[in-house]
Amino acid sequence: MIPLVAMTGFLDGIHPCAIAILVFFIAFLISLKKTYKNILFLGLVYIFVIFLTYLAIGVSLFSGIMLFGQHHFFAKLGSWLLILLGLISLKSYFFPKLSLGFRIPRVSNKTIKSFLEKSTLPTVIVAAFLVGLCSVPCSGGIYTAITALLASKIIFLTGFLYLLLYNFMFVLPLIIMLALSFNLYTLVKMGEWQ
Repeated sequence: MIPLVAMTGFLDGIHPCAIAILVFFIAFLISLKKTYKNILFLGLVYIFVIFLTYLAIGVSLFSGIMLFGQHHFFAKLGSWLLILLGLISLKSYFFPKLSLGFRIPRVSNKTIKSFLEKSTLPTVIVAAFLVGLCSVPCSGGIYTAITALLASKIIFLTGFLYLLLYNFMFVLPLIIMLALSFNLYTLVKMGEWQ
């Protein structure tokens, strides 16, 4: 179960929503001539708040499944949701111009960017919270399926520990992106991208 939870968490974390916002944020901080220490601190705050937000969503879902005791119903619901989201992903690949797809809603995208441009601790926390909430459409199917699977097989405390592992693996791509941003070559490429 540990390899399954770890691998799905990591693969689920490779989604454009949170990564694109992090890259934008780092590039913006670099353009403001922020120190590496400040960029690292604000980047880690951003990642930690996404971790906590996504963990809270998972614990709520897990608790709901455990409370209702309908493990198989939620497992089937999660499976169907995963299939539906997979079909939408295939549509996005083969027909990218059709409007239905995975992305942060345009309304919240502008709000998140305006918060990040202020680059203060409270605005980074609010923006990361919004990114965490808006990431659910991107990766909610996998999360729901894993959470339902965990709820059908284990007790709450063990499930919570698995959710911690899943969410750590979920933010690991963001941690890697943040670490790569301190490479001089990567900084130049981010500057070009900006």
